[in-house]
Amino acid sequence: MGSEERSTAGEFEFDIGVFNLDERGLDAQPFGIIRLDREGTVLSYNLYEERQARRNRQDVIGKNFFTDIAPCSRVKAFHGRFLAGVEQRELKATFGFVFHFPHKTRHVDVSLFYKAAARQQDDAVWVFIRG
Repeated sequence: MGSEERSTAGEFEFDIGVFNLDERGLDAQPFGIIRLDREGTVLSYNLYEERQARRNRQDVIGKNFFTDIAPCSRVKAFHGRFLAGVEQRELKATFGFVFHFPHKTRHVDVSLFYKAAARQQDDAVWVFIRG
């Protein structure tokens, strides 16, 4: 699976209520949702993304998104933003990205949002994938 960056998407937009949803609520959303810890380990992987990527969540959760799941995302536009956001504990970005899966090419808009918690080790980076 390879990827390349495409033109920048529009303004960052999402429903902040998604942060309060349980796994069933995340599964009900009509777009991909992946929750990562500060190291990039997948904590949540919703049903929409599971179907689009054709990857079972039990094979994804607990693995590093950037090295084990989507190494194609280990580019400045994606991983670089993630690392800067983790360092600053602040991230709000939307950009276009192309995933090349064996079954299809997927042009998407990726939104990254850093959600700080009371304890830094409990912080999360939310990845929203539309398209």
